[in-house]
Amino acid sequence: MLEVYLFINPLGSRCMKSEQCILKLADEIFDHISYQFIPLLTPQMIDQQLKCDQEDGHNLSLRNRVFQLHYQAILDYKAALFQGKKRGRQFLMALQDALINDDERYCDDLVMSLADDTHLDVDMFGEDRRSDIAKRAFQADQRLASEMKVDAPSTAILYNADVSDYGLMLNDVTDQTLFEVCENQGLLANQALAKQKQEDHPTFHIL
Repeated sequence: MLEVYLFINPLGSRCMKSEQCILKLADEIFDHISYQFIPLLTPQMIDQQLKCDQEDGHNLSLRNRVFQLHYQAILDYKAALFQGKKRGRQFLMALQDALINDDERYCDDLVMSLADDTHLDVDMFGEDRRSDIAKRAFQADQRLASEMKVDAPSTAILYNADVSDYGLMLNDVTDQTLFEVCENQGLLANQALAKQKQEDHPTFHIL
């Protein structure tokens, strides 16, 4: 069993691509993998965002606004997760799609609309996204990142408990790097191999 902890910036396009790589792998080896997308928030992330936006990184008011935007997006994701991991992931990816691909502006109306679109209990979500329990969940994620020595988004920690108690850190999550890990750890999915074999050598039945 491969355990994957992917640390993400919910508002980052690179993280969105990393998530898609993990989901693709999970589709191929679904009974050999468990995974979590864990939000991360560091001063370096804010610096990078301001740099990408070509903004003054020394503007304290601006830094606070950018930080609060990322922080609330994380609390929204945590609130969605309270209603189940699958729905939480669906909300996260809907939020990313709206902000990154459709270039929409983050606001409460957008967030609540996406919560409804992803079939969350909107009233419960609205309460949870402002709750202390969501804030404590965020703090727990940051402690986990510190324990795993993760300080940058799109970093993945992978464990194969059948082989070792030690984790492997990936700073660049791509289809290729994940495939190589699975190959090296002996975790290539039987069903994926069988599917590929069938595509390469289809079986014909004589009636």
